Amino acid sequence: MRVSVVEVKRKRVEARVNERYMVDGHDVAHDRKRTLAASVAAGAEPSAEFAEAAAVEGVTPQALALTILAKPDELMTKENKRRSMVVRTRAAKTVAELEAIEAEADATAAPRTSRIFMQEGP
Repeated sequence: MRVSVVEVKRKRVEARVNERYMVDGHDVAHDRKRTLAASVAAGAEPSAEFAEAAAVEGVTPQALALTILAKPDELMTKENKRRSMVVRTRAAKTVAELEAIEAEADATAAPRTSRIFMQEGP
């Protein structure tokens, strides 16, 4: 049985793309904030957390909602980019095409945050 180098590479590149564009806690929090902002902008009463966030910013909850909604939906943008790279990976015919996609995923993804930088103290 022959194993295609392209097929093996394709699986690795797709896994790399999925890893690089994985949703993290920050993405989830951002998406929740957008959902709350949409509710407040539509006239709903802001949650205590949303009202607190507005107070921290020194604006009304309604003003904060409009500011949040004026920004691009980062989670959707990130997912669209991931999906487009997965589709391109599956359509790639050569190792060179796959390596170009892999390099793009590595270059555009946010760098990993090391836990050492998140620790307090010396």
